[in-house]
Amino acid sequence: MKKIGLALGSGGARGLAQILMFEVFEELGIMPSIISGSSIGAIMGASFASGTPAKEIREVVDDLIFHKNSKFWQIHKRSDYTKMLNFIDFGLKPGGIIKGEKFLKVLREEIKAKAFEDLKIPLRIVSTNYWDHSEVILKKGDLHKAVISSFSLPGLFPPVEIDKKLLIDGGMSNPLPYDIIQKKCDFTIAIDVSAKKDKFENGTPPSYEILFSAFQIMQNSIVSEKLKRTKPDILINTAIKGVRIHEFMKSESIYKQSQKAKDKLKRVLDKSLSSE
Repeated sequence: MKKIGLALGSGGARGLAQILMFEVFEELGIMPSIISGSSIGAIMGASFASGTPAKEIREVVDDLIFHKNSKFWQIHKRSDYTKMLNFIDFGLKPGGIIKGEKFLKVLREEIKAKAFEDLKIPLRIVSTNYWDHSEVILKKGDLHKAVISSFSLPGLFPPVEIDKKLLIDGGMSNPLPYDIIQKKCDFTIAIDVSAKKDKFENGTPPSYEILFSAFQIMQNSIVSEKLKRTKPDILINTAIKGVRIHEFMKSESIYKQSQKAKDKLKRVLDKSLSSE
């Protein structure tokens, strides 16, 4: 059996599409030999690597977003997406406007493994060293803290200190980290959940929209340049439209739009395995 590496990219809410890619592995009766993830890819990767089935991950996401006792449901009801992050705790902690304790609590409840060593599938999480701008690959110790560091979007979440390094969002240095696992497997699959910028409907976008889009532009440029040097064996672009980085309440649209990408991955992966 070939050793398969699965790389999960950053992209905010569009990262929910990665759940459908997990379904492909389950439907084919196989599992990745190693997973890498950046930002939302780190969250999804940690969930799957801990042994949580795709169906259960999807149920957890839907419960967080649409449960009538959750603030996500209230946001969806109000259609006020600018308050999407109310389910986490705002504060004045240096380096970010979100303290992160509530988010960490959710991770601890839903990602059962506490440390990398507890995972069923080896995992590599990418963060970025704030001080020297370098990529940092996390693979041992506190799993939840590593996930938080990879998801710490500058200005929103405060940086996370690990091993005397001050870490921020992994998408700042490696938004699609297939290259860090290529030597550890026979072939790699990269799931790109980034997107081209949709034209804003009503003139100039608000400041938060421009900020999120600036991150996306930067990440697209990083991936584009990296693909010129080295490529994964299978590259799946979910090509999701009309979903901004923070619009988790559009999960059904994300799942629907990702179905073609899922079908493609299943077809190509099945063919590759059959040729062994």
